[in-house]
Amino acid sequence: MPWKLPGFHKSKTMPCSISRGRTAKDHKKRLVSKDGDIMFEVRNVNERWRFLVDLFTSLVALKWRWVMLLFCASYVLSWLAFGGLWALLVVGYGPGYCVEQVNDFTSAFYFSVETQQTIGYGGRQVTTNCVIAGLLLQAQSVIGNFIECVALGLIFTKIIRPIKRAKTVVFSKKMLVNKRGGKMCLLFRLTDLRESQIVESHVRLQMFNTMEEDGRVYPFHQQDLEVKYDWNSDSDKQDQLFLLLPLTIVHVIDENSPFYDLTPQTLLTSRFELVAVLDGIVESTGMNTQAKTSYLPDEILWGHDFVNLFPEDQFDNFDKTTGKFFVNFEHLDEVMSAELPNCSARDQHELSLTRSSII
Repeated sequence: MPWKLPGFHKSKTMPCSISRGRTAKDHKKRLVSKDGDIMFEVRNVNERWRFLVDLFTSLVALKWRWVMLLFCASYVLSWLAFGGLWALLVVGYGPGYCVEQVNDFTSAFYFSVETQQTIGYGGRQVTTNCVIAGLLLQAQSVIGNFIECVALGLIFTKIIRPIKRAKTVVFSKKMLVNKRGGKMCLLFRLTDLRESQIVESHVRLQMFNTMEEDGRVYPFHQQDLEVKYDWNSDSDKQDQLFLLLPLTIVHVIDENSPFYDLTPQTLLTSRFELVAVLDGIVESTGMNTQAKTSYLPDEILWGHDFVNLFPEDQFDNFDKTTGKFFVNFEHLDEVMSAELPNCSARDQHELSLTRSSII
């Protein structure tokens, strides 16, 4: 038997009363935001050198404003550094000896910019009087090319990252408790807004909760919850989605679920977080992407169901002009009240067994 959530106890009230849901409130204490951002950070890291070992990944993870600042600073600092070296040649050999028309730091800085960016206005040029000037010219050319390759590679990598692609995957704002096929279930809805698909997509639902075992407390204990889109099927491969239409993802609350003793009353006082994750490959780029959201207890509505996005006659959503089906995403988060016993799945199961024995 799996462990149960603290505070979930078997109800003594039978038969069950009927509930039509409750109102949810905002809550900010979460590991994953509703938009999929990680609300977790590591502090007091003494081994910061580990980030330097994988420097390019650390740079890619920087915010755009820091990347652009680094991009500009790398060029300006290299111009200034080599400008100072060209100025030293003026001090050591005299004006115009190694480089024509370079007589002070200002003209040396301009020559540094022209050399590294291959501008070549035609006035300043290296002479054959000193070998060191030729070596410095080659060094600045190589280092300048290296800076350009790293900077452009960093910017290109940030542009093609599929993080923003995950923003077009939309999860329902609320999770619902209702019945499917006579079974109590947790429900949430997701869809993709783009025509280009996320292929090989997989959906997961994980619960973070404080677990008590053998007198020890384990905060943020992580547990996988089984999810499916066809609640009548016993297939174990239903986490693999063909994300063509908006899908309602289902977690069946049975004896293997930690929510087997969940009631509206215990839901009000429970503290846990459910994180829904969609992994897949972006069809247009072939890169992996991940969309996430989370649900807290006050974002779970008891005795509600999603409004159907399609009419009973599915061909009413067919546009003859374009030759395509369509769906109105304005109703993605709309819910309606549904009659649901105001007791746990365990009590409902035992009640059905009692009635069966009487009959």
